[in-house]
Amino acid sequence: MPDHETIADVEVRIFPKRTDGYPVEITFQGEREYPRGFLSADSVPWTPSGDPAADGDRLRELLLADPQLREAWSEIRGLSTRRRIRLRIDDGAKELHQLPWELWREQGTLLSAAAQTPFSRYLPVALPWGGLVAERPLRVLAVLADGDDLETAYSLPRLDLETERRILDETLGSQPDLFRLEYLDSPATPERLEAKLREGYHILHFVGHGMFNVRRQQAVLYMQNEAGHTRIVPEGVIIGLLARLELRPHLVFLAACQSAKRTTGEAFQGLAPKLIAAGVPAVVAMQDFVAVQSARQLSAAFYQRLAEHGLVDVALNEARSTLVTAGRPDVSVPVLFMRLKSGQLWSEEVDARGTVLGSQNPKIFWTGLLRMIKMKRCLPIIGPRVHGRWLPTRRDIAARWAEEHGYPFGDRTELAHVAQYLASSQGEDFPRSEILESLKSEFLARLPDEVRPTDGAGTLSNLVSQVGWSALAEDDPNELHQVLAALSLPLYLTTNADNFMEEALRAQGKSPVRELCRWNDALDAVASVFEAEADYTPSVERPLVFHLLGSDVEDSSLVLTEDDYLDFLVAISADRERIPNYIRAALSNNSLMFLGYSLYDWEFRVIMRGLVATIDRRRRFKHVAVQLEVTERPVKDTLAVQTFLQQYFYHADINVYWGALAQFSAELREHYQGGRR
Repeated sequence: MPDHETIADVEVRIFPKRTDGYPVEITFQGEREYPRGFLSADSVPWTPSGDPAADGDRLRELLLADPQLREAWSEIRGLSTRRRIRLRIDDGAKELHQLPWELWREQGTLLSAAAQTPFSRYLPVALPWGGLVAERPLRVLAVLADGDDLETAYSLPRLDLETERRILDETLGSQPDLFRLEYLDSPATPERLEAKLREGYHILHFVGHGMFNVRRQQAVLYMQNEAGHTRIVPEGVIIGLLARLELRPHLVFLAACQSAKRTTGEAFQGLAPKLIAAGVPAVVAMQDFVAVQSARQLSAAFYQRLAEHGLVDVALNEARSTLVTAGRPDVSVPVLFMRLKSGQLWSEEVDARGTVLGSQNPKIFWTGLLRMIKMKRCLPIIGPRVHGRWLPTRRDIAARWAEEHGYPFGDRTELAHVAQYLASSQGEDFPRSEILESLKSEFLARLPDEVRPTDGAGTLSNLVSQVGWSALAEDDPNELHQVLAALSLPLYLTTNADNFMEEALRAQGKSPVRELCRWNDALDAVASVFEAEADYTPSVERPLVFHLLGSDVEDSSLVLTEDDYLDFLVAISADRERIPNYIRAALSNNSLMFLGYSLYDWEFRVIMRGLVATIDRRRRFKHVAVQLEVTERPVKDTLAVQTFLQQYFYHADINVYWGALAQFSAELREHYQGGRR
């Protein structure tokens, strides 16, 4: 399998139309934003020429007609031949979805069919999606909607059920180790579909008719009622039932039946973005009629490749390539809408593992770490990337703030920079109150309807406790806070403001104590457990959760802007008592386990400079495990990473776990539970 992690990220964003056209911005690797250009206001309506190659060239010329955009694209091509191209069309410009962007050609090559340029229509959504799946086989629910009166009442052809089942059986049913294919029992009613989906499926594959009402901008699906007759189901019903699911499918595949009319393709293309907005990570839709041979070939290649590496945009490009090779005329019909920047739906194999860097092999790494855990000499240090489906990422918050408040610089996903701008323009307290409100409102939005409070008053921590978050998170055995709580350690250090760790400990029957770092004068009057209880020592029964960079119970404790981080470093260096002696001692006398960080995170760098580097160098650090997310900015020189960390952890046994947090959490749980048996 190719090294997909080295693919550069390119976002082409088209904004709502203005008098001078549609503004277009191109961003490379989430950091380098090129000058804005414009797409002609006359781009729609689109009239196909009948020659896909000519249309593909025409699309490219249309998009890159502006010299600013042409120059930016030329530079990006020079920077990387492997580019994940995410076409982001804002909701105010959704009429541009009617253009066949999948025909976009570059030097005679179809971008949407080349392995080095995975292509998708990207729709960012601030809703949970469930995270990577490691289990196999992948569960597929196939829905064949065939009302017995389609021909007589609606002048629509019936499904060729034998052919449709044969295609699915050949592509999915023949690979029982990869897929478990099930069919929704007839009649295919929305109620039966919702009940079946509650059993938990990774993929929903729908075959049937649809219709799109241009005036209402609404799609409908032709399903069935209990008598087996056709039932016209508005898109809102489908969207609603998926939105209500606790565990939504990771992928919805909308397949026009083999004899479908074009209206079905239009309906599916109109429905797909709304399914994304409802929380589905990826939707593959057919824009037009697909021949039986093409459907069979496309499905076989797509699902095979998707099962192997889990990258939905790469899989569809690879499947489309087989249609190009076969000379099929409908190569542009499949279209992918997705909300994931990486395109990664699930891990590559059942026992997917991260890579352990360092002098020790993985078995020795886990043996050493588990020994320290059992001795209660392990200190988890919890970073900002641990919230999974419950809270937005800091990059997402920064991007939204940058858009809402007109942030003028290019680093629009760096929260510390954007927050500094807001503090300068609207007051230093503004970003603190804003982030607490953002976290709370996002958490509320991600709760199931039946437990969502109507008022949403109080802090995020109050809300997390009120709704019984730990019980809600039980469906995910690899949720990190719960995995860590099960280790029964006396001390947990977090750089996050929420109380997820405390709630996970309470669910384990513990009585956690919450403590924050008094890094500025405004916090001197805040009571400390070490002062209130002179004999308090963290224990398994009363563990301490130390919030190093602030807690939502005290707004002034939050370390958020660039100035905050610098002031924090100065404060804890000038006055060592601002970090309790117990915490400083724990850092040098325990095995350290960093979780949920990137090398580039401000939180990680502050810990390195503010705490680790100030520990007495005569004392040797113990075993240090660092789980690092590397997907945003690939790091090629892993030896340099080891050297970087060695500069801080003197004489320590350093091991870096190169992989996703979900992978590390699953492995930690597996090894810990296995060691207890």
